[in-house]
Amino acid sequence: MALSAAYVVQRRLIPLARGLAFLCLAPIVIPGVVRAIGFFAAYTAPPLPLYGSPFILIFAFAARFLPIAYTNGNAALLSVHPELEEAVRILGGGRLTALRAVLAPLLKRSLLGGGVLVFILATHELSAAIFLYTANTRVMSVLLFDLSEEGNFERLASLGLILLALTLALVALGYKLAGRDFLVRRDASTRGG
Repeated sequence: MALSAAYVVQRRLIPLARGLAFLCLAPIVIPGVVRAIGFFAAYTAPPLPLYGSPFILIFAFAARFLPIAYTNGNAALLSVHPELEEAVRILGGGRLTALRAVLAPLLKRSLLGGGVLVFILATHELSAAIFLYTANTRVMSVLLFDLSEEGNFERLASLGLILLALTLALVALGYKLAGRDFLVRRDASTRGG
């Protein structure tokens, strides 16, 4: 979603694309507790009663991390000149062909790094989850908080270790898929030449 919005803004595919950029970045200025209370107030009553379902947490987390993902996607798209896509279209390919054949390979590292960053931040997001979870939709951060409050440090340490192992496995997968330095952005001045 964030990459699609960044693409529309960067390539100015719709009028008032800057307004879309503002909407993508606006959630960062709203404190997490206020955002969670807003989601609670908006989605507990009809026409869209989502409270108690996992969808309210998905929407809240998407709103929380949209600015980070959008900024990452926007920066990645800035590194690819639009003329590369135009060349594909001149040679007979459509916009989807340009996205698949040109943009996807060039953006792979940046997007994978941004995805890992958002995942790591989302695993310990507590401010939205603490207001929106139910007994059936507890997320890891709420579970860790509850265990800490109960003084159950053995289970807390075990779950923390599992979360750490999962994060390390995801980073290792990123290294495997995108190369050794997928979380590090290098420029020409640091390459030694």
